[in-house]
Amino acid sequence: MKRLIIIVLIGFALNGCNNPKTNFVVDLNSQEGYGPFTPGQLIIGPSRDSLVYANVPEDIEEYVVRSRIIEPEQNILFLIGTKGDKRVIMVDSNNDRDFVNEKILEYNYPLSIEEQKEIQNSLPTISTQFEFLENGQIFTKNVKIKPTPYLGSLSLSFGTDNEVEKKYYLFVSIPEHKKGEIKVNGVDFNVFVSNSFTRMNYVKERVSIFITPKSDALLSELEGNMPYEIGDVFNVKGHDYLIDSISKWGDKLYINYIGKNERPEGISEGYYLPKFEAKYLDNTVFDFAKYSEKYVLFDFWGTWCVPCIKLIPELKELNAEFTNKNFSLISIAYDENAEKVMDFVIKEDMNWAHLFVGRSQNDENSAISKLKVTKFPTTILISPEGKIIGRDLAIDELRKIINENRNASR
Repeated sequence: MKRLIIIVLIGFALNGCNNPKTNFVVDLNSQEGYGPFTPGQLIIGPSRDSLVYANVPEDIEEYVVRSRIIEPEQNILFLIGTKGDKRVIMVDSNNDRDFVNEKILEYNYPLSIEEQKEIQNSLPTISTQFEFLENGQIFTKNVKIKPTPYLGSLSLSFGTDNEVEKKYYLFVSIPEHKKGEIKVNGVDFNVFVSNSFTRMNYVKERVSIFITPKSDALLSELEGNMPYEIGDVFNVKGHDYLIDSISKWGDKLYINYIGKNERPEGISEGYYLPKFEAKYLDNTVFDFAKYSEKYVLFDFWGTWCVPCIKLIPELKELNAEFTNKNFSLISIAYDENAEKVMDFVIKEDMNWAHLFVGRSQNDENSAISKLKVTKFPTTILISPEGKIIGRDLAIDELRKIINENRNASR
């Protein structure tokens, strides 16, 4: 993760308000593309119900028609099939159940995984529209959809006996995000919001948010930066703010003032480590206070994770280098059972502290949940003051940070 400390740089108050004890509303506008977020897409599988449609072009030799619900009682039809040596996709863009005059998108098929990656950004989009009811009135909303027939590296099968349905894969993305601009105390900020690119409306569980000074480099999920979510709290100059909610169509973001907090907790560099509950492999309770005033490296891993296992030799080397130098390495296994992890740890001579979080465990207070660990391995380095000073960095970068901080404190 980029070593960018947001909390001490953002003199943050929205809509030009200088009073920190204020609730805010950020106006957001639609932007094409994925912005600073990881692109998302949704698989459109075979429909369980019979679909009614008309006027499929005769030169499409074989096809299936699938449906995607975008609003209650509102769905869009997609046709995917074969025309000559091409895969073709058609979208019922005006939502009238009729493919007459609809554009035929053609795709080379099959392609290697590398070829698929190369052309993803250049795949065509289709403009569609749908109607929705709001406050007793009917409105029409336009949306751009990017369909693709490419499976990539996924292993996927459909629960159907229809051999034609089994042949065709259809993925759909809505490449649109939101952006707002705010100016506070003479400093300009950008606010970026996405809804995972798989729907038009903004459901709080799927919303990701970046808030960045314009003078700084843009944050990006693709570069390892972690976005905020609805319900997160961020701190600006000793004041906490709650990202409370977002409007249905993502045009307004609501932020509420909570109060003063000189010790803000978070998941990014510059924040203090949030409190979490954990147990060692022997089921005794973990207490982070025992590691106070030390550099602590949390290593999130699993016996099932090949990159995690490949990292073990480097962790051993780092641990040996800083033994008796105010440093502790703590691995947190996200795995099926603690006994399996214990056997692996003993076999590999991983002679440092080990915590365990069950993969079937749905605990909001676990280290996985509190620190929003979504990929493995993940490393998080904590300073003796309890602040996060490195996340998702290479071992050499972590070593450099520890040495630099140790030298600076002498």
